Amino acid sequence: MLIDTRLLPKDERTYLELGALYEKQGYALYKMKKFEEYSLYLDNKNFLGSGSVLTFQGFGGRLMALKPDVTLSIVKNARVPDDDCLRLYYRESVYRTERGGTDFKEINQMGLECIGALTAEDVRGICELAAESLAHIDSEFVFAVSHMGYLSALLDECGVTEEENRKRVTECVRARNAHDLKTAAGEGADVGRLAEILTAGTGFASALSLLTELSRGEGTRAAAEELAALYSTFADKPYSERVRLDLSIVNDVDYYTGIIFQGYVSRVPKMILSGGRYDGLLSRIGREHGAMGFALNLGELNAFYPRGKEAE
Repeated sequence: MLIDTRLLPKDERTYLELGALYEKQGYALYKMKKFEEYSLYLDNKNFLGSGSVLTFQGFGGRLMALKPDVTLSIVKNARVPDDDCLRLYYRESVYRTERGGTDFKEINQMGLECIGALTAEDVRGICELAAESLAHIDSEFVFAVSHMGYLSALLDECGVTEEENRKRVTECVRARNAHDLKTAAGEGADVGRLAEILTAGTGFASALSLLTELSRGEGTRAAAEELAALYSTFADKPYSERVRLDLSIVNDVDYYTGIIFQGYVSRVPKMILSGGRYDGLLSRIGREHGAMGFALNLGELNAFYPRGKEAE
């Protein structure tokens, strides 16, 4: 008996469709336990974006936590091959507060991780899978790309070297706040090029042209070339105009080292997908691998996409 998936709730339908897509690309379903030792999250709270974690006392006095994040658990426990990548996808619940919120929520999440000897082709393939995940949910979507490697190298080139200044400038970039850039960067820094990227549009071609023009050193040039290769990947896609380039999308520079991205669909009034390359996390826990992935918030879908054929 065949089941008409259009009659399923949107989150279940999405899980089935994306699971088939990911498996076709060589990703295997990964199941994990519901909790980890609290120390794992305490040591990496900046990666989580929130210091709030639900904890309980385990046997032997160990402090345990209901997992607020899937990536940390996978990175800690997965066995990575020496000369290849471990490719996993998952569907799990995580427990955390949303940015700016105070109440814990159970979040129904789906995502994938690629850990190991990443190639440039792997990176572009993950970005493509992220965009196609959004397209499966809604043909009207936005996939917004940034590059932490470019921003970090640009800060170096502009003379923003002190850690606190770099954090303040990064927050200015996130807020597109050109007015406070000079003060945030500190004495002696040249923020002219940083101010220019804040005034740029998000059309990929025009934004990429500006970033290439502003590149002066090896780091910014390499990042711009990687973004150019990604742009070529999407050039022939029917949704190419939905792929944007926006350097105001930033994550913690201690963890994220390359391309990062966010995803939105027309009916949901908040971001539902986020991800990127996070080699820095692997380095912090003593593993010398590349790593990239993304997570999709399935729990937001049912409220905005009705069940049944009328959703088409």
